[in-house]
Amino acid sequence: MGNRNCPVCGNNSSKFLNKINMKIPEEYHLPDSYDVVVCKECGMVYADTSASMADYDWYYANCNFYGDDSKDDNSARFESVEGFLEKYVDKESVLLELGAGNGRFELALKEHGYLDVTGTDPSEESVKRLKEAGIKARVASVYSDISSEEYESYDGVFLFEVAEHLLVPGCGITNIERMLKKNGIFMVSVPDYSLIGEDLTSIPNYFNLEHINYFSETTLDYLMSLHGLERIDQKHFGVDLIQVYRKTDGVKTPGRDTATEAAVSRYFGHQQERAERIDKTVEGLKKAGTELVIWGTGSYVMNLFATTSLPQCNIKGFVDNNKLKQGRKMYDYTIYPPEYLKDTSYTVLICSMLYGEKIREQLEGMHTKNTIVVI
Repeated sequence: MGNRNCPVCGNNSSKFLNKINMKIPEEYHLPDSYDVVVCKECGMVYADTSASMADYDWYYANCNFYGDDSKDDNSARFESVEGFLEKYVDKESVLLELGAGNGRFELALKEHGYLDVTGTDPSEESVKRLKEAGIKARVASVYSDISSEEYESYDGVFLFEVAEHLLVPGCGITNIERMLKKNGIFMVSVPDYSLIGEDLTSIPNYFNLEHINYFSETTLDYLMSLHGLERIDQKHFGVDLIQVYRKTDGVKTPGRDTATEAAVSRYFGHQQERAERIDKTVEGLKKAGTELVIWGTGSYVMNLFATTSLPQCNIKGFVDNNKLKQGRKMYDYTIYPPEYLKDTSYTVLICSMLYGEKIREQLEGMHTKNTIVVI
């Protein structure tokens, strides 16, 4: 018996695949480790975390940094689903995004003439930014109680990069199904973990602080089928998967997923080899007493603090582009904006899950005297 039932089928019989260790800041209220397991019934791969719903509610309400607007806008998100929007909704449709973050998708919808758009997010900071941008918004999560006015009231509901974060996704999908009009559409995007074994160099850490459900198109269909939602469209962008569902009767439940377990196992094998190389690099920096500024404050850094000698290095502080993190502390070190590095001559250790090479280019463009190491 694990800590958590399968987030798709509810079964509690699973097989161990790997253990994830991180040094989580105490204020995050989340555990330092979890097991990655595969459900013996449906094949869903997931994190068997000991965290509770209250723990995640706390984290997403108080340690949510998605409201930051310093990164690229969300035009790429709109463009990725523009064909679906033209196909399944119109400009007068009543639309809702759950987990709106910085609200870029809502702004893009508004700019393209969609008249009735609402965004929700568990973070008050995110909702404040949505409202300041002229978007209808309220503090809520996918689990929030539905008012009587919301039953069957939306033509389209969007859930982008959220389902992989949900401790009990079925509860959220139940709410979404209730909010959809009879012919309404539900659009959801997740990383497709059945594909992560194909390109093992693009993202160094798929198993992190927030991702606890490792869907494929098969397991996503399985979950939706249990809630009367049938897939009517889909597309892939690399490992990113977008699927479109509609309410219907008699949805057929797919068979067991076997591809994701195999892909995840390949991924972990590759990561072990990579981890050994990184450990040698960090150990060398420690022995040399190199003065380090670490660029990055996410799950990747938390993993390195738990699995390498990085905590014993000569660390002078952190740097992050996210304005909401700047000025805060991480492991008692200050998080600085990039401008901090203009007049320094440290070694900058770039530890970013997604943007390592972009950060290198950004730092090189600042023409500083710092040495750059990307791991």
